[in-house]
Amino acid sequence: MLRLIFIVAFVAVVAIAITALIGTMTTVARTSATKEPDKMPAKFRRVTYALLVVLLFGVTTGWLGGT
Repeated sequence: MLRLIFIVAFVAVVAIAITALIGTMTTVARTSATKEPDKMPAKFRRVTYALLVVLLFGVTTGWLGGT
């Protein structure tokens, strides 16, 4: 009996996860279709991307962030 309850609970969790995934996909697809063009200059985008990469490497190596 306990196995049956676990199987039903697992099926319910999978169904909820699939429903959430489909809802997220439709929302993202709807918003990306009406997305405005990016007005940020290309040089600024490159600089911010490089700073993001430096920040990521700094945090993972311990150079930035925690003690």
